[in-house]
Order: sequence, then structure tokens, then C-alpha cells
Amino acid sequence: MVEEVQTTPEEENLTVCEVLEAEYIEFSNELFNTSFELNRFIDDISPNNLDSDRDKFFKDMEKNWDYQEVYKNYLEVRLDVYSNINKLYDDNSDCIVSGDQEISTEQVKEAEKDLSDFISKYEN
Repeated sequence: MVEEVQTTPEEENLTVCEVLEAEYIEFSNELFNTSFELNRFIDDISPNNLDSDRDKFFKDMEKNWDYQEVYKNYLEVRLDVYSNINKLYDDNSDCIVSGDQEISTEQVKEAEKDLSDFISKYEN
């Protein structure tokens, strides 16, 4: 049985699953915006196309602290969002989740590893 929850006095009562969906959308938008900012940063490197700029971005990562900071921020947000979405759905297993919204524990571990590898390579 799905119970009703009040989110704010201004909003209608939402079910737990509707609140869950709204929280998922917030997390998803956070990652989308961070990904968009990363791609915009990369695209602004030069007047060349995005693929060329992306190659330069990763090739020059070791010697460019700005690149490192931007990419580390993306990796941190990605891990945070993946962890939150994974926990959100683990804690609310009564709600039906479409497959494209699921974030598996393996994806969280991969995001943790990517961030850890980055920190080991560039901050040690």
C-alpha cells in the first residue's frame, strides 16, 4: 500500500512514489547540468569541433589544473547522484522504477573507482 505524503503546504498531497519520482528528477537534472557544463567547458577550449577539443582536454589533463578541477567536479557529482539514486530506489522498493532510471550498485562502484583513480593519479 502506497501512503500519501505532504511535501509542502502549497502542493497537493503526493504519493510516496510521486515524491520519489520528483527526487529522481532533481538528481538526474543535477547530473545532466554538470555533464552539460563539462561539455560546454570542453567545447570552449578552441574553435575546433567538440571531438577535437575533447581529445585535447584529456591529453592535456595532467598539466592543466583547470581541466583537472572541472573533471573532478563532474566525477564527484556523478558519484553523488548515482549513490543518491541507487539509495532512493533501494529504500523505496514498492515503487515501480523504469529500467532507464535504475542505477545499479555496480554503476555506483564504477563511479567510485573512476573518482578514486582520478584522485590517485592527479592529487598524489
